[in-house]
Amino acid sequence: MEERKSHFERPTSSRPSALLNWVLIIALAGALAGLGGAWLYQWLFGSQASNYFKLTNSAVPNSVKINFEQPLVNVAVKYQKSVAGIYRPVQNLSVIDQPLFGSEDFLGSAVVVTSDGWLMSTDQVIKNKQVKVVLGDKIYDVSDLKVDSFTGLVFIKIDGNLLQPVNFQLTDEVNIGERLFANVDLPSSLGHSFHTTFLANDHYIVSRYLSSDKVDYYFKISDSSDNQSLNKLAAPYFNLGGDLVGLAYQAGDQTGLLLPAEYIKEAVKNLLNNTTRVSFGVKYIDLENNIGLDKKGNLIYSPTGLAVEYNSVAYKAGFKPGDQIMAINNELVSDQHTVTSLLQNYRVGDKVIIKVMRNNVSKDLEISL
Repeated sequence: MEERKSHFERPTSSRPSALLNWVLIIALAGALAGLGGAWLYQWLFGSQASNYFKLTNSAVPNSVKINFEQPLVNVAVKYQKSVAGIYRPVQNLSVIDQPLFGSEDFLGSAVVVTSDGWLMSTDQVIKNKQVKVVLGDKIYDVSDLKVDSFTGLVFIKIDGNLLQPVNFQLTDEVNIGERLFANVDLPSSLGHSFHTTFLANDHYIVSRYLSSDKVDYYFKISDSSDNQSLNKLAAPYFNLGGDLVGLAYQAGDQTGLLLPAEYIKEAVKNLLNNTTRVSFGVKYIDLENNIGLDKKGNLIYSPTGLAVEYNSVAYKAGFKPGDQIMAINNELVSDQHTVTSLLQNYRVGDKVIIKVMRNNVSKDLEISL
């Protein structure tokens, strides 16, 4: 009888399928166990992630949780020494002979502008010298007060030395979409509250009719209930480099606005040099910034009242309603550089040449500011 033998089988490196299935099942079970443990820890103890910074402020009820980058945290903590809280006067607590401030006493913020005690806020926060200033762990009285009516800024003097002034943003480096943060004193605490936002508009105009002697534009920040709560409090907003970009200010019913650094810096210069701003005395329309007007220059015009203020510099120089101002000392008037902003570069007594279009004829008017 013929003997049959099994066919020859080639050696193979493949593992039995049953063993592979067991390995996959064990790996999946381990992953599920890990996720379950993490979820249980989160449920029992809450998030302990180090990259989250809890924001709280009893004066601003909407507390949020924001993912801060470490550089932002470092700058924010640094500038606590430059931001003061302004409070209404309250009666001292007899036991410790110190006032006890609460959130209801908090009026707003001020920032240090000189190391010898000058601070800056707005007329929406400080009406007179009868306020208390909390800076660090000290409470100060106001010894002097000066107002810049052009911007609404208020400067107050306290008896402080070796203070840390803020740095100012370079105007040409402001970018839409830039991240900003506000630093605000926290009532009844040595700490501060921090809030983040973004720059939504770098040349926001609140009215079509402007004045050469008032702020003509603001910075607009992204809208949120948190920022709107800070809007009247002169909250200082900084960029990621730690430079002051602007102070929160409410213009009419417009919210989310900042007094721009360009005008703030000029106000500080006037304070330090004991000078006053130029008052030109015209009302005008920024043609380039009005919808449907593809024209350059600023048109002297007012729908009510006088477009050229009586006995003003412009009146004495012969400016008339309907004049279209095109340039000041060869600097072109544009949507980013209006009559108002260009005149801030000069001081009382300076001579300038202003180019105007009158009845379609170009004229150069030399004036003394």
